[in-house]
Amino acid sequence: MNNHYYNIVVHVVNLILLGAIGILAFFSVVNISPPVHDPISDIFKFGLFGFLLVMWAVNYWFQYKKQKWILPIGGTILYIAIALFVMGVIMPFLREFVE
Repeated sequence: MNNHYYNIVVHVVNLILLGAIGILAFFSVVNISPPVHDPISDIFKFGLFGFLLVMWAVNYWFQYKKQKWILPIGGTILYIAIALFVMGVIMPFLREFVE
């Protein structure tokens, strides 16, 4: 019975994370400002969303495979911390490095 609760928690937490990635991707594609085509920005967006999806899949698999209660909380906090670090520090640095 405890395993069922764990699976529900893992699925709900990871659906929320996947929804956040989807919302972030949607609002980075839909832009109401005048169109400016920047291929470097498009490559970085694609790379960022690819990285976020791969990291989410590894996090989800690890949580589902190990089935320890600390993993949904710790894994989600770690995922958010890594994602914010990559979006806030790594991507701007790489963008300045490329330009």
